[in-house]
Amino acid sequence: MEPTRISGSPAPLVPEPTSAELEAGASLVQEPERLDSRATDAPPLPRSVQRLVDNHGSSAPRNSGPHRGVALAVGGSAAAGPGMAVGGEASVGVVVDFTEPKISVFTSGAWGTAIASGVSAGVSGQASLVRDVSKFWGSGAEHGANTPGWGASLNHTTPAPGGPRELNGITGSVGPSIGVDVHYFEGNTTERWSLSLDQLKDAVRRFAGLAGIRRFGP
Repeated sequence: MEPTRISGSPAPLVPEPTSAELEAGASLVQEPERLDSRATDAPPLPRSVQRLVDNHGSSAPRNSGPHRGVALAVGGSAAAGPGMAVGGEASVGVVVDFTEPKISVFTSGAWGTAIASGVSAGVSGQASLVRDVSKFWGSGAEHGANTPGWGASLNHTTPAPGGPRELNGITGSVGPSIGVDVHYFEGNTTERWSLSLDQLKDAVRRFAGLAGIRRFGP
């Protein structure tokens, strides 16, 4: 016996939702919260923690630019001519780094060629403007001239003796001397002994705190 067929379109098994049911379902489905809104709504850091982050959050070194400074020294120089000659000079002094700040004691020696009218020699007080104190040390080169009573020079830094030169300062000097020379010294070497301003203040404070010299006798 065959089953009875029902004519016409079949009735849907699941009834279609009404408009009221659709609105109710839409209110139940919520869009997930965005991650960036969570980050924005995070509570602020405590002031002490924020200060540490501000001070140490950047990995870039401080005072990474040129360290401007000035150097004061006393020294002597000599060259023997006439004409092409061999000359040299030596000095001792202090250089002040305005960027850190720091005071360093240094000794410097140089030698090379010169053009001298005869014997040129003298002692002088020297003052230098230094473009970058961090490059003040090590090897260097100098172009200069000495006359009776004064002298001047351009100071260069080099990565190694005979290497490429970079202008790093200018020096003026005043003092008694004889003769005249124009020189080029390549073998400059500058050594240092550093002394910070805090250490200098401590040394002065300790010296001031010492007991006075006692007198012997009645």
